[in-house]
Amino acid sequence: MFRTIIILIFSSILHGVSAQQLPMFQQYRNFGFVVNPAMSGTEDMEAAGVLFRYQWTKMPKAPITALATFDTHRFKEDNNMGLSGYFIHDRTGPTMTNGIAVNYAYSIEFSGYRRESHYLSFGVQAALNQFRLDGSELIVNDVNDPLVVGDRSSSFLPDLGVGIYYHNPYIGIGFSVPQILGLTGNFKDEVAVSPINRERHFYANIYGKIPLGQYEDSYLMPSIWGKYAFHAPFHFDFNLRLLFDERFIVGVGYNTANMVSGELGMEINTQYRFGYSYSTQFTEWNTFLGDSHEIHLTYILDSGKQSWY
Repeated sequence: MFRTIIILIFSSILHGVSAQQLPMFQQYRNFGFVVNPAMSGTEDMEAAGVLFRYQWTKMPKAPITALATFDTHRFKEDNNMGLSGYFIHDRTGPTMTNGIAVNYAYSIEFSGYRRESHYLSFGVQAALNQFRLDGSELIVNDVNDPLVVGDRSSSFLPDLGVGIYYHNPYIGIGFSVPQILGLTGNFKDEVAVSPINRERHFYANIYGKIPLGQYEDSYLMPSIWGKYAFHAPFHFDFNLRLLFDERFIVGVGYNTANMVSGELGMEINTQYRFGYSYSTQFTEWNTFLGDSHEIHLTYILDSGKQSWY
C-alpha cells in the first residue's frame, strides 16, 4: 500500500495530471507573504523565521517541508513598499524541490470608516526552483518505459506570482496566483525523458480580528484559505484562533479533505514567537498515512507595535 501511494503521487507528476502541487501549511497566517506576495511588509515588522512540517508520519519517506523566511516593513512608511523572501525545501518520496523566492509589494493607504487606516497592496513574486528526481527509488512495471527516468535527474524552472491584498486593523482579504507561468521542465537520463508540468494555482484568503470586549488585548481571529488548481477539486482551510493577552494562541481548524487540526502558540518578550500545530485526517487513508506535525519559530528584529499580533 505504501508503495502504491508513492507511485500514484509520482505518476500524477510524470503524466501531467493537474492537481494541487504546492506545499500546504497549517500556520499559514504567520507567513502570509508565502501564500500572497502582496502581504509583504503588511505586519509592520521586520522578522526572520523558520518552519518545518512533517506530513503523513506513517508513510515511508513521507512529505517534509522546510521554510526559512524574511519579511520587512522598513520601506513602507516612506516608500509604501514591503519586501519579503524565503527559501523552501520540499520532499515527497523520490521527488524533491528546492527553491528561492523574492516578493515585492506596493501599498496604497487611505482613510475609511472610523478614520482607521486602510491599505490596498499589490504584490509580485520572482522565484527559481530546482526539481530533483531519484529514479532509482521508483518501482515500475516496465523498466523501459520512455516516460520513467531511471537515474537521478534535475530540472530548473523560473516562475512568477502575483497578488492583491486589502486590509485594515480588523479584516484582510487577498487573492493570489502562484506559478503563474505554468512552465514545463524535463527529467532526463540516457534513455528517458519525463516531463514535469507546473500548474497555475489560485488562492483566496480572508482574515479577521474580532476584539473580545470583556478581555483586554484578546481577540478571536478567524481565517479561510481557498485553493484551486485546474482540473483539481477546490480545497478550503477554515481556522479559528483565540488570542489572549496578545501573547498566547489556541486554535482549531478544518480542511475539506476531512482533516482537523489544533494549534498552540505564544510570543515571548515581544521578540520571539513559537508555534506548533497537529493535524489528522478522518478518512480510511489515515491508517496508512498517519498524522502531521508543524512547528515554527520567528525572531522579530524590529516592530512598529508593542506586540506582533
